[in-house]
Amino acid sequence: MNPCNLNQLGITREAPWAVGHFNIHNQEFIRAVVQAAESERSPAILAVGMMSVKYMGLQPLISACQSISRETEVPIAVHLDHARDLDTVKQALELGINSVMFDGSSLGFEDNVEKTTKVVQMAHDCGATAEGEIGIVPHGTASVSQAEMTDPALAVEFAERTGVDFLAVSLGSVHGMKSAGTSLDQSLLQRLHEQIPVPMVLHGASGVIDDQITMAVENGIRKINVNTGLKVVLKSYLSSRLIEQPESDLLEDLEKGIEAVAGSVSARMRLFGSSNRA
Repeated sequence: MNPCNLNQLGITREAPWAVGHFNIHNQEFIRAVVQAAESERSPAILAVGMMSVKYMGLQPLISACQSISRETEVPIAVHLDHARDLDTVKQALELGINSVMFDGSSLGFEDNVEKTTKVVQMAHDCGATAEGEIGIVPHGTASVSQAEMTDPALAVEFAERTGVDFLAVSLGSVHGMKSAGTSLDQSLLQRLHEQIPVPMVLHGASGVIDDQITMAVENGIRKINVNTGLKVVLKSYLSSRLIEQPESDLLEDLEKGIEAVAGSVSARMRLFGSSNRA
C-alpha cells in the first residue's frame, strides 16, 4: 500500500481529527516519523520541502521516503511541500511522489488559480493529490495582518475553480517559529469550514499553542504542517548529548536523536487526534 496519496490516509473534511505533515530533511527525520507512526498507529505525511531539496536533492529524498515508508503497513504519504514552479512539480510526480503542494500565495489571484489548476491536473493524471494555498502564511515575522489572512469568498472561488484536494489557509500562524506562542483566528476558521468544500491545512504549526491546535481541529483543520519544531528537537538533543558524552559513537548519537524526534512526532499525533486511526 505504501506510499499512498492524502485521500488514502483516511482523513476527510468531516473527520474529527487531523493528519500530521512532518517535513523531513534526511534519513533520520524519515525514520523518526515512521517510527512514531507505527508506535501511535497513526497515518502520517513525509513532506519534502524546497530547502531540503536544495540540501539533499529531490530524487534522493523522495526515494528515501518511498523506501522507508514501504517498511511499515501504517499509511504513509510522500508529499512535495511549497513548490513554486511547475517544473519541480513535474519532476516530483515523475519520481512517483503521491501528493504535491503548489504555493502560489505570492501571486495575484488569477495567476494563482491558473497555475494551481495546472498542478491539480498534473497530479490527478498521476493518481496524486494536490494542495493549494490562498492567503499568506509569512516566514519569521511577529504577526500576521488581517489583510494577509484568508478571505472566505476568495477561498471558496479558489477551491471550486482549481479543484484542489486540500486547501492551505492563513489564520495567524507563521512559518519558522522555534517556540509556540501564537493564537489563531478561530472565528475565521469556523467561517471557512462552513463554506469551503475541501479539507483545510494549517501551515506554521510549530509556533502555535497546543490549545489553539486542538481548537483548530475542532473547527475544521484536517492537515497540520510541522517543520521547525522537529529541527529544534533534534538540534537541542544532539547539542546536549555531544557535550555530555563527547566520546560516544556518532551513529549511536544519531540513533538516540531519531528517538527524540519520534517522541515529539508521537506527541503531536496525539494532539492532532490521529493516533489509532491507522
